[in-house]
Parts: sequence; structure tokens; C-alpha cells
Amino acid sequence: MKRQPIIISLILILALPVSASAQTDGALDFVRTSVDKVLTILRNPAYKEESTREVQRQKLRILVEILFDYDEITRRALGRNRKAFTPEQMDEFSGLFTRFLEEIYLDRIQDYTDEKIVYGKATMLSKNKAEVETNIVTASKQIPINYRVVFRHEEWRGYDVIIEGVSLVRNYRSQFNKILQKKTPEDLLQQLRDKVNKEEIPTD
Repeated sequence: MKRQPIIISLILILALPVSASAQTDGALDFVRTSVDKVLTILRNPAYKEESTREVQRQKLRILVEILFDYDEITRRALGRNRKAFTPEQMDEFSGLFTRFLEEIYLDRIQDYTDEKIVYGKATMLSKNKAEVETNIVTASKQIPINYRVVFRHEEWRGYDVIIEGVSLVRNYRSQFNKILQKKTPEDLLQQLRDKVNKEEIPTD
């Protein structure tokens, strides 16, 4: 009878690497599938003409909304400063920041010129968070872009992008902190309203 706990323990130990491997594989597959779908639209010759650019942009927008969890990005970018916002202000901020990030991201990827994307490894950062390595290979250099993703509600979603070592979330958190040290949440909202209309990056 004493052998049963030992056998159960061995089974659990052997199962742990498989579970971790399944998680990293899931994160990598999510990023690879999402990015490949974006690339398919970018490479489609039907969208080479300037007159079709807006149609292409709308198709890309749908994929980007699946790739990123904008609520999570907004929460992390504001950090503790969220406590200074009313629920109504938070709703407006989330909507404005989402629109802002989407436009910036779409502007950049629509300038894609058929560079090669190389997928690296996925590393678990915690029980349900992972970082997936990718590289954009141009004729002269490689640009490392890592996607941080979280597994929640039975699906993976992106919550940060690290480009050449610079975290998108930390970058905006730093900007928002500087603004809110001197100004109010309403002031930040107004800056973001203006920047969304102009498609510019907010500064203090």
C-alpha cells in the first residue's frame, strides 16, 4: 500500500514538464498564428493600391483587436494612477488609449515591406504569462520584438510588446506618471483626446 503515494508522486513530477511545455507551445502558437494572419493581409497584392489602404486597415484592425488585450494594457500603463480616476474617466481613458495604440500600431505595420519574421522561443513568466521572442530581419539588421501574453478565460491575449528591449507598457507608464505628477486625470484625458485626433504621442 505504501507504493501508491510514491507512484502518484512520480506521475505528478513527470506531468509538470509536459504541462509547462504545453503552455509555452500554446503561447508561441498564438503569437505565430496572429502575426502570420497579419502578414497574409499585408502581403496580399489586392491591397497594393493606395485606394485599398483603408480596406486593408480595417481587416488588420480586427486581427489586432484579437491579438491584444487593450483593457489589460491600459490597466498596466496607468498602474497605481488608476485610483485617481473616476469610473467614468477610466472608461473614457481606456477607449481613447485603445484608439491611440491601434492607430500607432496600424500605421507602423502598414509600412511593412516584406521583411522576414523569425520566431524564437516562448518562456513562461508566471503560471499564466509568457514572453514570445520574434525577430524582424531586414537587409541590414535584425529587430527583436517580444510579445508578452497572458492566458485568461481559456485564451491567450497580448498585454505588452518589447521592441529592442523597450517595453511599450513601461514607456507609457513613465509618460503618464510624469504628467500626473503635475496635472490631473482630466488634464491627461484632454491631452489624449487631442493626440488621438492628431495621431501623435502624448507628452508632458
